[in-house]
Amino acid sequence: MITATTDHQAQAIEWAESRIHLPFRADAKAIAFVRSGNEYAAVVVFDGFSQCDCNIHVASDGSRRWLSRKLFAEAFHYPFVQLGLRRVTGLVPKSNKPALKFDLRIGFEIEGLCRNALPDDDVYVLGMLREQCPFIPQEYRNV
Repeated sequence: MITATTDHQAQAIEWAESRIHLPFRADAKAIAFVRSGNEYAAVVVFDGFSQCDCNIHVASDGSRRWLSRKLFAEAFHYPFVQLGLRRVTGLVPKSNKPALKFDLRIGFEIEGLCRNALPDDDVYVLGMLREQCPFIPQEYRNV
């Protein structure tokens, strides 16, 4: 069984950084999805907060056994319901086709391409608006 936790923020963020090979901003917050025995299955990190938006990053153990509608609901509850943000932004390297496919399948839309944003790659800018998020209850979508 996998459960969500916001305990041990520094440890969860460090685990995600080691998977994504990206340092997060100082304002980073994490939701860790852990198996019994406190083994990380996935960590969702939010950073770059503004009045309406934040960045979202997903790191996993490489399996898909952690994926469930319930866990997505817990992850998207934080920015959209708890914080009341209007959107979340995802940045995906152009060469990371599995991540792009995954993000599009769960409801993100491509909003742009930042050319030469990485030393050896371009980056897609993806967005999900609160009113389009399929993982939060309808009553929170048009607040």
